[in-house]
Amino acid sequence: MLQDQGGVCAICQVAPAVHVDHDHATGAVRALLCFTCNGGLGQFRDDPYLLRVAAFYVEGSQQRQALTLLQEAGGGAPAGASRPGSPPVGSQRRPGRPRATRSTGRHRSEERRQGAAGEADG
Repeated sequence: MLQDQGGVCAICQVAPAVHVDHDHATGAVRALLCFTCNGGLGQFRDDPYLLRVAAFYVEGSQQRQALTLLQEAGGGAPAGASRPGSPPVGSQRRPGRPRATRSTGRHRSEERRQGAAGEADG
């Protein structure tokens, strides 16, 4: 396994692989990890959800910092860029307006079919 991994951690691909990582529920060996990556998985209790939340947290923080630096440099936000709480650029949604539900779409579709067929409600 060490040879297959080129002697480096299966996660960071940089540090020497010195720990055998295993699934704590089944005992199955997963790969060889460095001290830091192995410890990180343990701190997050091998929970993929928590790991994803942590990644989103770090990425969001980096994006906010980059935006702040851009604004301080006088560049402002790019034209048409979304602000926190705003709908995505190009979205037809408006802030504070609820999304249309699918149930209203079915009724409207029926009205369109009737109108196209020349039917009228009497």
